Amino acid sequence: MSLPPLPAEWLEADGAGGFASGTVAGYRTRRYHALLLTATTPPTGRVALVNGVEAFVTSGGATWPLSTQHYGPDVLYPRGLDGIANFAAEPWPTWTFCGPDGTTITQEILVARDSGDVLLAWRLTGGAGPARLAVRPLLSGRDYHALTHENPDFDFTARVTPGNVRWRPYAGLPTIAAVANGTYDHAPDWYRNFRYADEAARGLDCTEDLAAPGTFTFDLEAGEAVLVLRAGEPPDADPVAMAGDLRAREAARRGSMATQDRAAEQYLVRRGDGHTIVAGYPWFTDWGRDTFIAMRGLVLARGRLDLAVSILTAWAQTVSQGMLPNRFPDRGTAPEYNAVDASLWFVIVVHEYLALVPDSPARAQLLAATQAILDGHVQGTRYGIRMDDDGLLACGAPGVQLTWMDARIGARVVTPRIGK
Repeated sequence: MSLPPLPAEWLEADGAGGFASGTVAGYRTRRYHALLLTATTPPTGRVALVNGVEAFVTSGGATWPLSTQHYGPDVLYPRGLDGIANFAAEPWPTWTFCGPDGTTITQEILVARDSGDVLLAWRLTGGAGPARLAVRPLLSGRDYHALTHENPDFDFTARVTPGNVRWRPYAGLPTIAAVANGTYDHAPDWYRNFRYADEAARGLDCTEDLAAPGTFTFDLEAGEAVLVLRAGEPPDADPVAMAGDLRAREAARRGSMATQDRAAEQYLVRRGDGHTIVAGYPWFTDWGRDTFIAMRGLVLARGRLDLAVSILTAWAQTVSQGMLPNRFPDRGTAPEYNAVDASLWFVIVVHEYLALVPDSPARAQLLAATQAILDGHVQGTRYGIRMDDDGLLACGAPGVQLTWMDARIGARVVTPRIGK
């Protein structure tokens, strides 16, 4: 089997707006590549907690890398990518590495959709003789749009109990829990000057420092190495049993769906007591326009009617002056009601949903939201959005982008599109 291009990307979503992602080669090319990136107020408030790992195997009298890092100005070190013999994206990202002595190691990364736990596992799959694995997590604790640099405020303190280690780099962030069947050695340090090529290509800041609190070591000859990452307090569980349970649950869930259905599920996430649709990875959350355009294919056409009503009722509660939000900011400010078409797409989806479920228990709530939208547009609402004398919809206000062509540079709206 031929390898995909090494810069090709993989992504595992957690069902709450968070995700793990990276490249086939193993090095990060975006600030959004991380192993534990969680949404603190699903699906918003995303923070990167564990960005990556350094991983080395010692076998046959030599030590060789599984990980690859990209440092500025343009240095790849170590070069675990040179040992990649195979990569498979299904049922979750899995690598096979071949060492200089013929030892082969299989590495897996999966995210459990029901819990958000991230499983990293390594198995000795070929070769004779002992093999030891050393894994050093690389942490940040930052907003996922930001970058971090060495600073004295980072708290390296590790709370170590049998089977798990916990760190909390900054107050106000979730605890980072690592459940492992290896031995932890605390040795705080900073790794400096990682370079993210895709950020550089976008003309953005592209270098970062990451904190390395300590190293886990595993005896691969004795069995599989397991490292489970979680945002929050760790469970009281045997690491190997926990890994088996995570695999079994995800294998059952993914095995019940076709490939396109598994891809569709990545975009369906929780919001409060309901659900919504993420507009895209890695940087978008849920946008009104995108949610209701995509919902027709991702939800209604797939017969996910229970999910459809959950999304529709969650958004129905956000109607204001006859409008639905265009987007929810990442951090606790009010929703932005600056889309002329988001509310209209909602009406279309309500119509199509009620055609499928005419006796829905949510019928009255959805019709009330629809009527509020129609009334708001007839009477006129924000940004000059109104029904004109000829019955057509007019909109527009200086300095505001209201349509899907919503590019804005500073105070300049690139395509204002004021009119009908």
